[in-house]
Amino acid sequence: MNIKENKTQQSERLKEICTLKNTNYQSLESLLDSVKAKKIKRVNYHQQKIVDVIEKAIK
Repeated sequence: MNIKENKTQQSERLKEICTLKNTNYQSLESLLDSVKAKKIKRVNYHQQKIVDVIEKAIK
């Protein structure tokens, strides 16, 4: 199974769960997107700190 199929299946399953629980899928999806963006920013912050320490040690 490739990544695109897996993502599609997860999205469909999430839609089913939202329907069963009477939850707005669009609002839940936007919340998940904001969490993803937050995680990406945090990872980039840590990666930059590591690069800074390495560059400082090399000089």
